[in-house]
Amino acid sequence: MHGEGAAGAVQPLLRDDRGTENRAKGGGAFTRKRDFPLNVVLFSLLADAERHFRLGTGRLLQTLWLLNCFPKRRDGPPSKEAYRKACRKLPVALVQEAAWQTHQCARSCADQLYDGLRVKLADGTKIIIPRTPETVKAYGLGSGRTGEAYYPQIHAGRFLDLATGTFADLNFEHGAPAERQIVLEDARRATEPTLYLCDAGYNGMAHVYLLAQTGHHVLMELKMGDLVESFRKSRQRSTRVRITLDRLHLKNYPQHAHLARTTLTVRLVRTCGTSKLRSKVLLTTLLDEQRYRWFDLVRLYVQRWRIELAFRHLKMVLRLEHIRKERLHRIRQLLWAAVMLFNLGGIIRNRLKCPELFPTKAKVKLHCFAFILDQSEPFLLAVIFPRHGQKTDRRRRLRAMRNCWFLYEPWRLRPRICQFPPSVFVRQKATAQKEENEKCEAIREDMRLLGIRYGQIDP
Repeated sequence: MHGEGAAGAVQPLLRDDRGTENRAKGGGAFTRKRDFPLNVVLFSLLADAERHFRLGTGRLLQTLWLLNCFPKRRDGPPSKEAYRKACRKLPVALVQEAAWQTHQCARSCADQLYDGLRVKLADGTKIIIPRTPETVKAYGLGSGRTGEAYYPQIHAGRFLDLATGTFADLNFEHGAPAERQIVLEDARRATEPTLYLCDAGYNGMAHVYLLAQTGHHVLMELKMGDLVESFRKSRQRSTRVRITLDRLHLKNYPQHAHLARTTLTVRLVRTCGTSKLRSKVLLTTLLDEQRYRWFDLVRLYVQRWRIELAFRHLKMVLRLEHIRKERLHRIRQLLWAAVMLFNLGGIIRNRLKCPELFPTKAKVKLHCFAFILDQSEPFLLAVIFPRHGQKTDRRRRLRAMRNCWFLYEPWRLRPRICQFPPSVFVRQKATAQKEENEKCEAIREDMRLLGIRYGQIDP
């Protein structure tokens, strides 16, 4: 693969050819001296995200000046006040649109679909942001519903496209949103047949019914209830169940109270278990047992863990919770910039190796995503200021990305991977760490037995 191919994939995102009402009169810049055009401001947000939000405004401007982002200035970068003014004029909706465009660039006609369905992983996470009067007023303290804490927390709802490995949509606008409502809103906007993989937090027969009415499908886990226990005792792998909605199902949907006594047909799937791990029960609206085999659905649900890995990249690699801005406008800009950088890194990674739809059966060579994120800046800079010799530099960086890899073992609980550094918030003592290692070894043995039963590893 050539370096110009990866740079061309992100070229439409940073070209300064989109108009906006917040631009200064007479040009495409956000300041009177035209030092900060739109592409330079967007690149500054990406550069701040790539450096884990550790640079202040002064160091960031000096870094941009060393990268020759201000070609008309020979004696130094613009002032801090000019940069802050440009950032205030940049609307958050425009940065959000750019992040959405990165996912559109990652998509292609060669994406792997599950029987014509695009698979999206739905989940949420809590993001700690600085405590200021503005952030406390917008999001409250703590996680909203669970009580109060010192720092405000954003409960972000996200969707990861399994075919591209990039974020398809996000929601940063609520302090304590209803995750089910976010899924329904995304399903109503989606124009392509979609299968949503959700965890047990999205349980609710009313939610399943409303999602099925949009023409899309869902696959999620059921954890408790008489229905789960009776199906687990039946020893069946797959069966259809007819459910009648009652007032208890519609408790969280008072606007849909008229749906009481409506019948819904779903399919239950039971996974394989071991002597120490109980089998899980999955619920899906894919009713055709011949077309959608229970074995494929179970393997597909295993991939839901990839969105948790994506959250870890955002929090531990890009240090999303290390933003130290005081204005809520700037915090939201940097949150979307981190998502944009993640998607841009996914575009470059897909040029090296596209993600698989199903879990792999043996050891597979994967490229280090953290290293790709660290080396993505030259590809973005080449779009803004193309210069002689950049193609050679990009080819060398791509060769280095291709050579930085590790062997991923599907059933190894503690993989030898370098993109997951230890959390800065967790410090375990030797005794506690030893106990955790013993627990991991026991779970690893159970995972190996599951792998033998699923046929993904040889006995």
